[in-house]
Amino acid sequence: MPTLHGKTVTDRAEQAGDTTHAKIAQRIKVPQSTVSRLLAGTSEPSVRTLLRIKAAYGIPLDDLVVEDAPASAETGAEAAR
Repeated sequence: MPTLHGKTVTDRAEQAGDTTHAKIAQRIKVPQSTVSRLLAGTSEPSVRTLLRIKAAYGIPLDDLVVEDAPASAETGAEAAR
């Protein structure tokens, strides 16, 4: 599951003066609970949310997402069946 690179977002948000989850949420137009879950890594970001963060803070999409470790070859082979 890809997760949001929270440190990148919070660093850029702080530079923009958004020092709370509420301010980040207001800027990217999502509920505060969504921001909290994304920054905690307990929720997968939607494409729409990623694009909103990119637009609000000028963070490239590649820098916003952290991919989990790739699946093992055995798991990949099983998925292909």
